[in-house]
Amino acid sequence: MTISIQMQILAGVLVALGAYFIGNINSAILISRIKGKDIRQCGSGNPGTMNMLRSYGKILGVLTLVLDVLKGVVPCLLGWLFMGGGEFLRLGADRMGMYVGGFCAVLGHIYPVTMKFKGGKGAATTIGVCLTMQPLYTLGAFAIGVAFLFITQIGSLTSFIMMSAPLAVESLRATQNPLGVYCAVILFAMYALSLFAHRKNLVKLFSGTEGRVVLVKPKKAKPFRDRAILFDETIVAE
Repeated sequence: MTISIQMQILAGVLVALGAYFIGNINSAILISRIKGKDIRQCGSGNPGTMNMLRSYGKILGVLTLVLDVLKGVVPCLLGWLFMGGGEFLRLGADRMGMYVGGFCAVLGHIYPVTMKFKGGKGAATTIGVCLTMQPLYTLGAFAIGVAFLFITQIGSLTSFIMMSAPLAVESLRATQNPLGVYCAVILFAMYALSLFAHRKNLVKLFSGTEGRVVLVKPKKAKPFRDRAILFDETIVAE
């Protein structure tokens, strides 16, 4: 079935709006409120994965990461489904749909209208977008990022390691698309948006005040107990 260009544009608008409002759902705030607090009142105040790791530990931090990644995956798939037919399909609109859905999800996470445009920093959601577009490169970059985080404990740089390579690879692929200029602009805007959201972290990083994320805390040494029994200053038992 051939779908008109007008219908494809309408589908694109619906995908953009749907993706934006999916991005408005902040899992860190929802999880922290279930725990009886608000993540925005803890640690750095950022409602995102790294602050959840610092404030609530690994389990809830990982749960936040998974949910935020899904916020990038689902809109991309919706864009691919709704903008992948008719005349635009031969022009690569299925890929364009992924870019539109992904960008709007990241935009909705960072600037949610439901929270007066004060959201998270979009790293995990961007990683979800990358996972949909370039799963192998994203998984490889994610593994490298986790190793980097384990060694350096720097969360902000870890986020950029995880998203930079997949977005670069996808940008190269986008240049082969008949709509390549528009695709490249959307991908660049997505990366620039996340970079801008991390601007305070970058300032803290260069000033040496960036908070650390400790994945494995060292065990505390048990205090030594002297079990000797003295009798007239002579050890009689241990």
